[in-house]
Amino acid sequence: MNRVVDFTPPHALPEGAHDPFTPIGAALRGSLTLVDHFRTASDLWDGSGEREVRREVAFPRAFLNPPMVFVSMSLLDAAREQNLRYALSAEEVTEHGFILRLRTWNDTRIARAGVEWMALG
Repeated sequence: MNRVVDFTPPHALPEGAHDPFTPIGAALRGSLTLVDHFRTASDLWDGSGEREVRREVAFPRAFLNPPMVFVSMSLLDAAREQNLRYALSAEEVTEHGFILRLRTWNDTRIARAGVEWMALG
C-alpha cells in the first residue's frame, strides 16, 4: 500500500510570498510496505550477507527543486534469533521522486518492513 498526503496550501500565493503555515513551500508525505515476505519471497529473509531492497517513489507532482526527504521505519518484523541490523535511506532525490533503500547484512532476517517518508521543498 502506498499512501501520499499533500500538505501544500490549496490557495495560490503571489510570486515571492511565503505562507506562514508552510514556510518552505511544499510538503508531501507517504507510507508504503517495502518488504512483505509473507506475500512475496524476499532475500532479506531467505538470504545472508549483504542484501538490499530498492523501491522508486514518485511524487504525485513535481517540486521546483529537489526536496529534503526524511524516511523512517513504521513497521519492522524480524527474526529474534539474530541481531537486528539495517540501514534505511532516501537516495537519488530529484524534483520528481527518490529511491528508497533498505539494506541489511550478516545473518539478520527481515520478514516485513513498512516505511514512512516526508519530502519538504
